[in-house]
Amino acid sequence: MKKLKKILLINWLYFSKEVIEVGDVNFLTGKNGAGKSTVIDALQIVLLGETNARNFNLAANERSQRTLDGYLRADMDENNPYSRRGKDFSTYIVCEFEDDVEHNSFVCGVMFDCRSDGSKHDHFFIYVGKLPENCFVEDGEAMDIHDLRKFLKQNFSRAEVYDTQWEYRRNMLSRWNVHNEQVLRMMKKAVSFRPIVDIQQFITENICDIPDKPDIEAMQQNIRNYKRHEQLAQQQEEKLTALQEISTLYREMTRSVDRWRVQSFLVQWAQKEDMQAQIDSREQEKRNCLSELTAADTAIEDLAGQVQAKEERRRQLDRDYAQSDTYQERERLGNQKQSLLTEQSKLVQEMERDALEIKREALRLTHLCETALAWDAEEVLIPVQQAAEQVQRTYARLSSGECAIFSQEQTVFEDARQAAAALSDALAKAAHQLGDKVAELQQQLTEKQTALADLRRNIKDYPRGLLPFRAKLEEELEQQAGTPVAVDILADVLEIEDERWRGAVEGYLNNQKFYFLVEPAYYEQALRIYNKLKWEKSLNAYGLVDIGTLREREHIDPQSGSLAEKVETGNALARTYMDYLLGRVMCCDTVEQLRGYRTAITDEGMLYQGYVARALRRDRMEDAFIGRHAVTLRIARLEEEAAGLQTEISHRKPIWQAVSQQKAPMLTPYYVRNIVPQRQADFLYRAELEEEINAIDEQVSHLDLLWLDQQKQLIAEISDEIAALSHQREVQIAHKAKLEERIRQLDEEILPEQYHSRTEMERRLAETFSETYRDDIGLPRYRQELERLHRPDIVYRNFSSHHAQVVNEMENARAALLRARREYVERLGPCSFRVEADDNAEFDAERRVLEESELPQYRTKIRAARESAMEQFQNDFLSRLKSSIEQVQDQVKNLNRALRQAQFGTDSYQFRVDRNPDYAEYYDMIMAPELMEGDITLFSAQFQEKYGPLIDKLFSQITMADDTQLNARKQSELQENIERYTDFRTYLKFDLETTDQNGSKQMLSQTLNTKSGGETQTPFYIAVLASFAQLYRVSDTSSFGNTVRLVVFDEAFNKMDSERIIESVRLLRKMGLQAIICTPPDKVSDIMPIADRTLLVDKHKYRMHILPFSKENAQ
Repeated sequence: MKKLKKILLINWLYFSKEVIEVGDVNFLTGKNGAGKSTVIDALQIVLLGETNARNFNLAANERSQRTLDGYLRADMDENNPYSRRGKDFSTYIVCEFEDDVEHNSFVCGVMFDCRSDGSKHDHFFIYVGKLPENCFVEDGEAMDIHDLRKFLKQNFSRAEVYDTQWEYRRNMLSRWNVHNEQVLRMMKKAVSFRPIVDIQQFITENICDIPDKPDIEAMQQNIRNYKRHEQLAQQQEEKLTALQEISTLYREMTRSVDRWRVQSFLVQWAQKEDMQAQIDSREQEKRNCLSELTAADTAIEDLAGQVQAKEERRRQLDRDYAQSDTYQERERLGNQKQSLLTEQSKLVQEMERDALEIKREALRLTHLCETALAWDAEEVLIPVQQAAEQVQRTYARLSSGECAIFSQEQTVFEDARQAAAALSDALAKAAHQLGDKVAELQQQLTEKQTALADLRRNIKDYPRGLLPFRAKLEEELEQQAGTPVAVDILADVLEIEDERWRGAVEGYLNNQKFYFLVEPAYYEQALRIYNKLKWEKSLNAYGLVDIGTLREREHIDPQSGSLAEKVETGNALARTYMDYLLGRVMCCDTVEQLRGYRTAITDEGMLYQGYVARALRRDRMEDAFIGRHAVTLRIARLEEEAAGLQTEISHRKPIWQAVSQQKAPMLTPYYVRNIVPQRQADFLYRAELEEEINAIDEQVSHLDLLWLDQQKQLIAEISDEIAALSHQREVQIAHKAKLEERIRQLDEEILPEQYHSRTEMERRLAETFSETYRDDIGLPRYRQELERLHRPDIVYRNFSSHHAQVVNEMENARAALLRARREYVERLGPCSFRVEADDNAEFDAERRVLEESELPQYRTKIRAARESAMEQFQNDFLSRLKSSIEQVQDQVKNLNRALRQAQFGTDSYQFRVDRNPDYAEYYDMIMAPELMEGDITLFSAQFQEKYGPLIDKLFSQITMADDTQLNARKQSELQENIERYTDFRTYLKFDLETTDQNGSKQMLSQTLNTKSGGETQTPFYIAVLASFAQLYRVSDTSSFGNTVRLVVFDEAFNKMDSERIIESVRLLRKMGLQAIICTPPDKVSDIMPIADRTLLVDKHKYRMHILPFSKENAQ
């Protein structure tokens, strides 16, 4: 067994020179920060052969900021007087081992050659022998690298300084007789132990010697080849399928074209035949129109003769009627009556116009009067309402709107005029007074709204000039005194806690609450300034209180129960003044109590003073300015007042607008004196005209009008006959015009167009269809259809209705063919095939080539590539994974053998390794016993049937095709899949089984989250010790078992109780291991009795030492 005996530290942080002797079980302790981890970090450098700072102090603090440079130069604290920064020096960390089998010693160490410029170089060395007595120190300085090489060469025959850390580790492990770098990984994990969170990860990383992963690069290439050929074959299959589809579509298009040609011929030939039938019909129509035109001319001439004869008879009757005496007398009287009616109508229109104007005036004034009389009676409106009543009475006789109003006396109009004028004057006066009142109310409302806005910003609405004066006073005081001087308004520094007495205090103080307070020291200056400014501002209400003189001359002793007690203040000046003013004003609950005092007041504002009782003004009591609550009270009061003003404005403003917007009366003095008499005269004259008209009607009634009526009747009958004959003649003329227009249309438009269309159809038929097609196919089919349908137009309609469908089918068939061709050229090209070609020769030729040669060749290549990939998959992937799994299973078996001998208290432990249920199907394939049988391979039907789809799935997970361009995410996913599926641990599930004294078993993975810290540390130490025992081959009694047995734990056992610590050390000894256990001092009582050596790390300022343990050192 090879044991660590001594550790040498020179110039390592605060260790200047320290030799640490160690035994089998060593307890390294000390206060936090004393240097325990400093020793462990140094030991790690030598034992691991690494200078990586990431290993430093991990158990103590995973975020440790310790660096190698900080350890070497001792400058992690800038106040260190022993810092080696800016100096040339050497640091040594050396371990001496003793081999008690071969009875010799060897030393492993590292020397750091550090320079003042900040550079450093590490030199690892090994030699056979012990630590020299000088500990590599000559003349008080540690040897540099040149002196070290010389010293080793002179004193030790088997010494070597290594150029690389890798060479050092290989030779160190050889000296240890271990030859397995997993022991270094285990040692690193043991030092930096963290609580077990994932038992799977813990066992695979800390316990098992992880085999190398299979190299799948060749297999990936073979899979890619196989996939590439398969992809090419698939492309060719797609091409063939597409070409076969193109051939089918071409045949369908050919059939649709044939159907279209037959139907096109039938439609066009039937249309030609129908055109000829229409030409024949129009020629017959033209002949009929010419015959009817001759008959119409004869009828028109006959009717014209009859009309002429009857018109001559009617003219003779008209002459006889007009020359009679009775007709001429009736015409004279009629003209005279019409003249009188015209004059009468003009007079009535003028009177009705004026009567309607007066009626509108009456309605307007009546509405105004009704509105005015509905207003509340108040002084300014009483004249308006009185005048309105008079207007209603006088205008009642003028509101009919009829001419008869002018039959009344002129006094009626004059009374109405005077009433309207009185109302107009009253309205004008009321408008002026109401306008002034509304403006006054609006001004008051604006002032209160402005005050409310200030109060809501917590600015009191003090009397005008108060705040500007205070600001001026403060400004000049500061200029004279050279420092700011407070000038307080009394109301600002007072508070009234009992709101019941607020009104009494506010009312009693009145304007005194606006007085200014200044410190007595500045009063004289303030008084001079006040005197200077008194004419600039209205200061009659703003006093300047002389508190200094008041205190000197007055004995201020406020009485209990006085009004002064109702006022609170933190201002000493205000307190003095309030005690003076209110200290003798006694508070009384009733007025009967007032006479018991010289000066007294009630909360309702009844004041008794100078033997006189009087009431304080209500507005002064409600005018709240004192204290913080005063703002709230004033806001409430001003809001109420503003609401009242708004209500009054809302009431008065519509009335003011109504009285301000009145028109001037229509009945002016001029109108009454001039227009009204004229209309009264017109009314009388109209009656005279009516009498004259009646007299004319009487004369007409005595004329003999019977003969005239008979003559008039006869003339009317002849006129009706003339009209009837004229109408018949016009009908014949219109009929003749229609016939002439129809003949013109037939000659000039319809027949020429029909002849042209027939000729054009015949030409198109000749161009479209050959004579052979027409005679052999077209006409026989047409005759067949004509016999069935009887008429060309029916044949045309029947096939033209289906023709559109046939055309659509043909176009769809061609579009589908072109679409398939274009898709083939674009997706499966490149090729130079003509997409628009009428024939399908190029595509058919390509199809035949694929069917007969290319696809069979690709299928042969696919089979060969797949066989190669499968062979590589079996040999380089499955076999390697199977070997790795079996290797780990063997390791676990060996560990379990060691654990069977390692009872921990009453519990025993065993590692469990089973297949991972998440990857069970992969595990079964990897470990398939069929592959071990000589006649079963991956290519056998039995294996392919069982695992073929799984193999393809695995291929897709770990390989991408050559032409696949991977983005960053896909590349990351592929790499993750390769890492997962080539790692044997993916297919296994690890756990640790605990068996108690009753034989009850539990898996650590199931109870890990429910266990205490000590319970989770226990399996860790057991597992680590078992693993070290296996790596160190402690059970091997041959020379192979002569190994180093060292285990180092930092921050060890910190969660364990005393019993578990004792059991852990007992197990460590039983396994024959040497240990350095670093723990805090609180474990001293548990570990010291069972340790071979107890080492205390002591730090005093910037020096560290290893001391023998004692209770005094631990405290």
